[in-house]
Amino acid sequence: MSKSNKSSGFTLLEVMIAITILIVGILAVARIFPLALKVAKSAEQATIAINLAQAKIEEIFYLDYDNIPIGTIEAKHHLADDPQNPFYYYQRQTVAEYVDSDLNYSATETGLKKITVTAYWRSSVLALEKSRDLIILISKK
Repeated sequence: MSKSNKSSGFTLLEVMIAITILIVGILAVARIFPLALKVAKSAEQATIAINLAQAKIEEIFYLDYDNIPIGTIEAKHHLADDPQNPFYYYQRQTVAEYVDSDLNYSATETGLKKITVTAYWRSSVLALEKSRDLIILISKK
């Protein structure tokens, strides 16, 4: 009878290498979470800003063409006066202008108005002011 010298378990060195690789992987993933949270917060802020701009677009959309003034309808301002209000950190500006059939600015009545609503917010990722424009065209009926 011959005796086999084969081992069926792991050596201490193999276990230590496996644990080291596992720890390095876990630390790499753990470092990604704070960045992912900041990116998610930035996306949330952009969504809120766009929804606030959309609310103004809808408000203007239901006005009669002749009741929409040309020029700055709403100057850039905070949407809440109280810093405790979450909308305090968002600003909005609304401008209306005449445009021609090629959508170029026109100083005279053309029967077509372009309404631009710009929403502003401070990005939590880069701490910079960001903005998005929403534009709607309204024609005279």
